[in-house]
Amino acid sequence: MNIYEKLDKARELIRNTPLKKTASGGMFKYFTPEEVESLVAEACEEQKLLPLCSLIRDEYGLQQVMHLIDLEDVNSEILFQLATEKGSLKNTNESQNMGSTDTYSERYIKMKVFQIKDNNLDPDGHQNHDKDKSVTPANNNFEI
Repeated sequence: MNIYEKLDKARELIRNTPLKKTASGGMFKYFTPEEVESLVAEACEEQKLLPLCSLIRDEYGLQQVMHLIDLEDVNSEILFQLATEKGSLKNTNESQNMGSTDTYSERYIKMKVFQIKDNNLDPDGHQNHDKDKSVTPANNNFEI
């Protein structure tokens, strides 16, 4: 099986795993870094894949980079990149902000690569509870 077939199988394994969001912030529940890591680690172990992530800075800014390596053919890998911005948490120093940026962006690149869906991140997935803020021809919230 080639690396693309293995990735497809890993995605299928995750899709068929009951997903539970245990963390919450405000009105929404979300996947913690540990939950995403657990899902990805189990699927990758079964498919003999190794995701290696690192936060890099290049001429385009900060990026979370994932090398997905086939452990049965170490010359076979897929490279994924996700642009990100440095976080700015209150009452933290620069190293702590970079650490949180790394953790956050690693979680989201893994969610993207392994197709772990979170409807809280999709603005179309929310019902509009405030009728005054709905988008209508007379009251649009955007400019063309």
